[in-house]
Amino acid sequence: DERFLTNGDRVNARDELIPILNGLFANKTRDEWWDLIGGHGFPCGPVRNVKEAFDCEQAQYRKMTLEMDHPVAGHIKVPAHPAKFSRTALADGTNAPVLHPPMLGEHTEETLINLCGMHPTEVDMLEDEGIVSCWRG
Repeated sequence: DERFLTNGDRVNARDELIPILNGLFANKTRDEWWDLIGGHGFPCGPVRNVKEAFDCEQAQYRKMTLEMDHPVAGHIKVPAHPAKFSRTALADGTNAPVLHPPMLGEHTEETLINLCGMHPTEVDMLEDEGIVSCWRG
């Protein structure tokens, strides 16, 4: 179809092209499309859900997940930093600290005191008035 020969053509005809592609893609599963075009030089890859992304061979090889204990959720698996550096000694192979995902308000008090220069009693007052929330585990 001459309307879609170049990338510029496809961008200009996007409103026509997207419904055509959606109709075609609906005829096969993700894995069927991957089997059909994955090894033929098309710049494509399967879109994975979270579990599939954590479990895939590439993620395992690149050590893209960390397991850790969370104070509320228990033992969890989280994404690791995508950049890997050869001269770091941290557990996940990056220079990023390995911390659990924060609880809502977990660092509020620390931030207000250390970065904003507030006195602890001021933070308590803000919390009492419902302006901020501080998680204290």
